Amino acid sequence: MTQVSATAAETKKAMARESAATKTWRHVIQPDADAAANYLNITPAQGPGEATITTRPDGQIDVIFLL
Repeated sequence: MTQVSATAAETKKAMARESAATKTWRHVIQPDADAAANYLNITPAQGPGEATITTRPDGQIDVIFLL
């Protein structure tokens, strides 16, 4: 299982602090589906309808999430 880097986790937490009042759609790229799922479960985890993932031609994963 691919782990999310400490930098990616801290970036997500920083985005959450910045957008506490208004949720905004965000985008990151993760190396694989496991990393994408792990990223979405970092606190604050996304709930139903707050995220979508798609596979890029190079095999990486686009992660679009509401935060």
